[in-house]
Amino acid sequence: MEALALNKVADPNFRAEVMEKIVPQATKMDFNYCLSCGTCTAGCVFGDVHDHSDPRQFMRKILLGLKDEVLNDPFVWVCTACGRCTMECPMGINMANVVRCIRGKFGLTAPGTLQQVANTHLETGNQMGVPVEEFIDTVEWMEEEAQDDYEDPDFKVPVDQKGAEILFIPHPREVKYYPEEIKIWSRIFNVAGISWTLSSKAFDVTNFGLFNGRDDEATKIFKFTDDAVKELGVKRVVTTECGHGYWAFKFGAQHWIKADYPIQHMLEFLAELIREGKIKVDKSKNKEVVTLHDPCNVVRKAGVVDEPRYILNQVCENFVEMWPNGPYNFCCGGGGGALAMGNEIKKYRMKKGKMKADQIRATGAELCCAPCHNCFDQLNDINKEFDLGLNIVHVYQLVEKALVVE
Repeated sequence: MEALALNKVADPNFRAEVMEKIVPQATKMDFNYCLSCGTCTAGCVFGDVHDHSDPRQFMRKILLGLKDEVLNDPFVWVCTACGRCTMECPMGINMANVVRCIRGKFGLTAPGTLQQVANTHLETGNQMGVPVEEFIDTVEWMEEEAQDDYEDPDFKVPVDQKGAEILFIPHPREVKYYPEEIKIWSRIFNVAGISWTLSSKAFDVTNFGLFNGRDDEATKIFKFTDDAVKELGVKRVVTTECGHGYWAFKFGAQHWIKADYPIQHMLEFLAELIREGKIKVDKSKNKEVVTLHDPCNVVRKAGVVDEPRYILNQVCENFVEMWPNGPYNFCCGGGGGALAMGNEIKKYRMKKGKMKADQIRATGAELCCAPCHNCFDQLNDINKEFDLGLNIVHVYQLVEKALVVE
């Protein structure tokens, strides 16, 4: 009777359909390697934190052809695609790629404003719809302030400088809501004496095509930056502290647009500047107890593990690790686009956030570094929700504060 019931609801072609549509195609055979052992669920730190958080169950539904159940499973959206399950899987099955495929290739629309944000990026060139004129005005405004603040009339924030070595890709949030950040990272670049520029056509590191699973949209968003690189003739791209944006570039350079230029996260670049002596720093300028949150997309997926620790040990007197840390650190709970999915998903974010709050509190930190804008916002929510009483900062803020300028 159970077999007959399953035959009525199962779609024998569903598994093959997922295999055909998944990106990258090199992982399409992963389904055949699933042992149904449950190690993925055991490895998911959120498995018993809230419901709809069982990767093994989700995978079994796909393998059994339960298409309707899969497409209506809240797991599709509450999974933060953090990659912890894949770390533990004995067969190395990449659950994040599976989730992306289900999200983007079967007609689903994300809850909240996630798709709206992607649409705005496609239409205007950045996810916040900041006009180019406003971008230029903001940069010039911060340039003038920096000249006064640093008593340097030659201080420049270059835009559309052809032939520069580096194209820096900020977050439009830094332009629209936190313009003071422009002065901070510009000062680091200028003190280092490097050749760099911003682009008036590509000033958004984010790519919500990574979250909604729609690779065609992700490719178009990536193209804004790729076109700017070719037009300006820069040698490499450096991204601001945005985890999903950086991973979208690294992943996308393999599967969306074949980028033949280096792409670095801000952490990699800052570590390079310090190691090569291009900037000098004084750790006594940062006396607070500082801890580090490891963003999943930067650390677990892209492998940028040692760089933030090297930087913080150079610019802070009291750097304390969370436990666990590095690739084994807990997701903040806001990954996978959860912050843009509205109140429907917020309850899950905060349940996950409780684990991160406990992890941070145990360090006794006064400052928590979040080298990712997505994590930055989630950690601020956690800070308020669980009354942690600390400040959330980016790593480059501490580097700029520690600068020794002769």
